[in-house]
Amino acid sequence: MPAHRHLHAENQVTLETIFDHHRHAPRVEWTDLVHLIEEVGTVRDKGDGVYQFVVNGEHHEYARPRHDAITNADELAALRHFLERARMTP
Repeated sequence: MPAHRHLHAENQVTLETIFDHHRHAPRVEWTDLVHLIEEVGTVRDKGDGVYQFVVNGEHHEYARPRHDAITNADELAALRHFLERARMTP
């Protein structure tokens, strides 16, 4: 996948992992996701484990996973759709 020209290498890897449909069970660490979003937008703690991500004018509320990693296919799909709307694809 081509590198997004404005991302640090670690955040590029996180973005690619989110969009990697070939991996059987992708795992995105919460801290890696937050670092990615902070580099391209904003992260706001709304309380009670809910965070609002804003990238390129697109908003997404996300509950912090209990085990500090996102592994659920539906959660990853929702995250991909948000990033696609925000024009942040690998």
